[in-house]
Amino acid sequence: MSWVRNLLYPFFGGLVSIIVLFFIGSCAVIKPPSGGPKDTTPPFLVYAEPPSGTLQYKGEQIRLEFSEYMDESSIKKGIRVFPNVEGEISINTRGTNLTVDFPDNLEEDQTYVINLSRNIKDEHGVEMAEAIFLAYSTGDKIDNGSISGVVWGDGPMSVHLWVIIQQDSLENIFQTMPNYFTDVSNKGGYNFQFLSAGNYLLLALDRSAAGLALDTRRMKYGLFWQKIIALDQDQSITNVNVITKKEQPQLRLQRGEWNGNNWGRIVFSRSLNDLHDNYSVILEYDDGTIESPVSFHDPEDPNALILIRSDKSPISNKIRIKIENIFIDNDVFLDSASVSVAAPQDDENYIDLTEPKKAVTITPTAHKDSVYLELKFSEPIPHWGLEYELYKNDTISVNEKIVFINPMWVNILPQNNWEPRINYTLKIFASDSLINMGGTLLDSVITVNIKTTDYQGYGGLYIPITGEIDSVLGAVLYSIENPEQKNLSFVNSQARLEFNQIREGKYTLTLFSDRNNDKTYTTGTAKPLTPAEWFYVMPDTIEVRTNWDIELPSLNIQELY
Repeated sequence: MSWVRNLLYPFFGGLVSIIVLFFIGSCAVIKPPSGGPKDTTPPFLVYAEPPSGTLQYKGEQIRLEFSEYMDESSIKKGIRVFPNVEGEISINTRGTNLTVDFPDNLEEDQTYVINLSRNIKDEHGVEMAEAIFLAYSTGDKIDNGSISGVVWGDGPMSVHLWVIIQQDSLENIFQTMPNYFTDVSNKGGYNFQFLSAGNYLLLALDRSAAGLALDTRRMKYGLFWQKIIALDQDQSITNVNVITKKEQPQLRLQRGEWNGNNWGRIVFSRSLNDLHDNYSVILEYDDGTIESPVSFHDPEDPNALILIRSDKSPISNKIRIKIENIFIDNDVFLDSASVSVAAPQDDENYIDLTEPKKAVTITPTAHKDSVYLELKFSEPIPHWGLEYELYKNDTISVNEKIVFINPMWVNILPQNNWEPRINYTLKIFASDSLINMGGTLLDSVITVNIKTTDYQGYGGLYIPITGEIDSVLGAVLYSIENPEQKNLSFVNSQARLEFNQIREGKYTLTLFSDRNNDKTYTTGTAKPLTPAEWFYVMPDTIEVRTNWDIELPSLNIQELY
């Protein structure tokens, strides 16, 4: 059988060599080869040694084991220790292991908290799902108080927490380093753990500013509805919820422009939606004459006002626009401001439809609150300047109802409302009077194709209210399908919140105390320090159905605080 051995030996010998080489190569592999699906799993802490909650801690090395290889640069930026420790904290990373070494001068009977922030990432750049707190006490007890809640806001957020010794020291508190700060999870939650008894002040803001001073000009922020949070020993305070938004900038007149012989616009630094109508605008010409133009909100820009001259004579040089007594929300105002604008050399006066463009879909209603087609134009037009023809299925003429909102905005509706599942055509022409005055459409005929869907269904929602609060209770019903759609209601004399004629769909409900009686929720201000108004977000989705009135179980407001 030697011939068999001779025949098979090269084969088995080669196989053994391959196996040996494979084994040796496998032993040399430290990390898996690259390639395959992208890693999106957040890293997590496997264990800590000594464990969190250790008493009589003397500053010995703390070893942390993660589920994945970690990014060393993010580790050094993402580990925070509270309260601050004098001296250097040594942090070293190797693969999945991390070590933390404290200096020798730790205070007695002090709980030290290591915060692993969400800035910590694995080697693939995937950040942690939520912040982690680890506690070590140099005494016989771990402080075990906690403050937690949810932050509502756009983009990644963080939460700052200050220990308040004297309340008269709050004037510039947001310019100081917070005693604690942590990141908000993807679901909006946060949780400060291992806190001692005391008084605290809380602020939510952009995560990019975690640990930094608040800059109200560029950062979104929000405050709790209580100025001071009083935490007892080992107490857990939940539902410390915050809504964040960017503070409106100071009202300033930014620029002016003159776009035609008889009209122009002035642009401000913030929205004018709540502008009071007691302001005044004056036009001053080079020859010393003055004029009070017609003014109204720009339909395309909430920060701008459109100005129309009554004098149609050409302007030779410049116009100085002066505005006085600008009031918003009763307290934001601009005493006076002015800007000079140059008159255009050529006034071609081409008029175009800016909204809608060519085609639009309308969901009609069977109720009185019919849906108008909104037409917005590039230039002011006198109400007699355009003619409208509305057709159904291309050939059937339809009488229309026209509502003039302002010289650049017209609403139109069939006299007998829109019919469902119908194609309409709207044709817009320049009137003879407009043409004789030199007005010209960009196109000789502007055509808008309109398609209607089935009728919009409506229902009602009613909520009995028990208990009392120190202000008027308001509620906002937000559409999940259409975030721009919201309905506002305030508790009535029958102690009910009533929403009538609500479009069919799914909604969320937010309650709030309208402490300042401005008919909207207020998130508070950093300077002067003014707490936010109380609010509560109902946890369940509300479904409004066509021709159904829903009455929810009564809500005891005191139980929600």
